Amino acid sequence: MSKRELARNLFVQGKSLEDICVLTGLTRQGIYYMKKDDFGKGIDWEGLKLAALRDEKDLENKEAIFLNALIAEFDKFLKAASENELSIEVLENLNRYAKTYWAIKAPQKIDIKALNLQTCKKTISSIIELAKNNEVVCEWLSDNSDLIISKVLK
Repeated sequence: MSKRELARNLFVQGKSLEDICVLTGLTRQGIYYMKKDDFGKGIDWEGLKLAALRDEKDLENKEAIFLNALIAEFDKFLKAASENELSIEVLENLNRYAKTYWAIKAPQKIDIKALNLQTCKKTISSIIELAKNNEVVCEWLSDNSDLIISKVLK
């Protein structure tokens, strides 16, 4: 693995610039140059770092937990509201629940770049899985995955 690839991987993992300098033996200016040069080639270090921070399964679990709690509270609210008349305060609370639920479930702005990156990674992983008996192909795909992704995302 080249120093550039090592620096990029460490950056994507969230290591500090100082740590990357120590681990790679590069200067801050050298790392900034590589980052800018890669960006010119279509490899966005910041985008890769952001994509690495997004764990879809974790986000889905957190959303499910939150929605379950919200629905449970909403059920309690409905029971309490059925016992009382629908006052202005009760209607305002109902409106807040509805707005909160809508804000969560409404169509979100789609990050096309992150979606494309995820698709590229899944495609490469699938190809590697299919070619797992051909070590040369797997090695080449692994060594060139960043280049393939940058070409596809251009």
